[in-house]
Amino acid sequence: MTPAFDPILPWPVVAVLAALIVALTLLAYRTRLGSAQGRWPWIAVGLRLAALALVVFAATRPALLVLRKIKPSATVVFLTDTSSSMNLGGEAGGLTRIAAARRTLDEAIQTLESIGTDLTARSLAFDAEVREASPDQLTDAKGRLTAIGTALDEALKRYAASNILRVVLLSDGASNAGPDPTLIAETLGNQGIPIIAVGFGSEAAGPENRDIAVRDLEAGPIVYAKTQLEVFAKLDVRGFPGRTLQAELRVEGQAEPVARASLKVPDRGTELNLRGLKWTPQNPGETKITLSVKPLDGELLASNNESSTFVTVLKGGISVLYLAGQGSPWERKFAARAVRSSEKIQLDEIVLFEPAGPELDAELQPGKYDVFILGDLPAHFLSSAQKRLIADAVRQGAGLMMLGGRNSFGDGGWAGTDIAEILPVDIHPGDGQIEPPNGGLKVIPNPLGLDSYVLRIGPDRSASAALWDSLPPLAGINRLQPKIAARLWAVTPQGDPVVAALEFGRGRSLAFAGETWPWYRASDQARLGHLNFWRNAILWLAHKEDEGENQVRLELDRRRVALGQKLDLTASARDPKGQPLTGVEYRATITRLAPDAEPATIPLTPTVDAARGAFLATGEPGEYRAEVTATRDGETIGSASARFLVYDDDRELRRTAADLTLLESLAQASNGLFITPEQLNDTLKKLPDELVADYETQREIRLWDNWPFLLLFTTLISAEWFLRKRHGWP
Repeated sequence: MTPAFDPILPWPVVAVLAALIVALTLLAYRTRLGSAQGRWPWIAVGLRLAALALVVFAATRPALLVLRKIKPSATVVFLTDTSSSMNLGGEAGGLTRIAAARRTLDEAIQTLESIGTDLTARSLAFDAEVREASPDQLTDAKGRLTAIGTALDEALKRYAASNILRVVLLSDGASNAGPDPTLIAETLGNQGIPIIAVGFGSEAAGPENRDIAVRDLEAGPIVYAKTQLEVFAKLDVRGFPGRTLQAELRVEGQAEPVARASLKVPDRGTELNLRGLKWTPQNPGETKITLSVKPLDGELLASNNESSTFVTVLKGGISVLYLAGQGSPWERKFAARAVRSSEKIQLDEIVLFEPAGPELDAELQPGKYDVFILGDLPAHFLSSAQKRLIADAVRQGAGLMMLGGRNSFGDGGWAGTDIAEILPVDIHPGDGQIEPPNGGLKVIPNPLGLDSYVLRIGPDRSASAALWDSLPPLAGINRLQPKIAARLWAVTPQGDPVVAALEFGRGRSLAFAGETWPWYRASDQARLGHLNFWRNAILWLAHKEDEGENQVRLELDRRRVALGQKLDLTASARDPKGQPLTGVEYRATITRLAPDAEPATIPLTPTVDAARGAFLATGEPGEYRAEVTATRDGETIGSASARFLVYDDDRELRRTAADLTLLESLAQASNGLFITPEQLNDTLKKLPDELVADYETQREIRLWDNWPFLLLFTTLISAEWFLRKRHGWP
């Protein structure tokens, strides 16, 4: 102990004040008690002086400084991975990773307890979340995700006030969720908390890790009847280099696969892209499609070899065949671009540089295509049988459009053919071209044309007329003569026919005397007119311009949703012309397709022309159905439904091989160690010598600032006061 003083004023001042107070006290007693006899006056003076001495003593603020040694306590935090990949085997003694980690953790805690220092062990288990868990609670690993970054961050937050000495991470390193663990490891390192990373599992795809998994299945989700659907998927393949995989695409309700594909696994790399599986639905409706890969011997799991989703097939899908000659590539390019802009239409192109062979006959069979386009194609490039097939298809309900060109109509030798019979114009050899020397030829719809569906390229009649007037002129046209039964819809300023239409049998035909590509390249407004003209022409030729009924639609942003993900729903209603209906109320429900399952109501928020809502997939995996009912003025106008799949995302098993490199990088980022389980106990035994050291602290004991001092002072003053009162002293 060391005495110490801290006077309230400099020492000389304290001494002078003390002497002055003593002198004044003695002077006062001498004056007032001069006539008093006996020892009591001197006792009273002594009590007063003793009290004054205590005051002077307190003014110096005396204290005793006591030094003592303190041994700090510290915490070692153990983080044990309990994600499902830790259930894999391959550890020494035939143990699983989680069993080996549990044994290692139990031995490590016993080692800390045997050291006899102030080291405290804290045990946490983690997968996607973090929780406290003792070794005997680590009996199984069921977590769907591994969030190492989350676990490190949570350990730092929970025990920040406990002087964390080390974080011991027991894992296979297969982190697949949460924040970047390397950034969190750097934060720990900056705070002087190294990570001891203990790795389990092998980085090689051994026999227990070989697997084939279908991932990221993409199909649709909306396709039109008679339009081709191509299915894409990613495959995770481990442990089968050089092997050939057999994939099949199956459709609900069909016994045999609708498509097959083979894929060879490369010697390196585990992620493969699967393409080439195509299916053309014929009938509208909703169907489930399943992509599967035949299992190979020694696979870890067979349940992840297939993946399913739902596809909605809408009626109204239109298949179009564009037969073109070698002339006018610009028209073919931009017309195809406009037609393909509609998801409702599938366009196939065939360019002929010489007369077609008999292999074309199969493409022209009635029923295969809904619309045929002939673009600047000489008549002799098609055989008589092929022309007859096209004409028969039109008679049975297909559509035909012939475009202008130097090899079209009369100049192309089409007079007297089966095609000429079904076109809306009479064709004569040598009809020729109309090509003004300058200025071109404007296309002017007549009143009948502005009322037609094909030339209605604006939202209403007047807007359509204005848009037609803004289109640039055509460089030239074929000379046409409409048939008596045909409808003439557009002419040039000189009255020459440009657009004529005819209904022939159950089919329709359209003649356009020129080429439309200058519209596409002129301006944004002209490009819109070009697109609308082509879309309207195809729909009219295919008899799809008016479905004739109100349509309620339910759109899902996906048809496969993992547990924990959100599914967005959009409900809408349109009139027979395709215009949005207003004032519609929607009610949406989602039901799991299982016995006794109750529907859950999904609130929808109305927007300008639809209503939107969301469903959080938190229930059981399986098939679900979303349904929406639309009412207007209290009356039901229609309903729609769509199925979707909720699946358990087995991301843990996408990479069953351990990622020991990640564990090593985490240890390095935090200035820690990457070790094997067998090295952990020896590493922990070194902690007391290396990091836990004694240190001294100083404690101040104040001699004046305590209750005994105050009691003594009060006693002295009170006794002095008592003597004066008893003896009647002033």
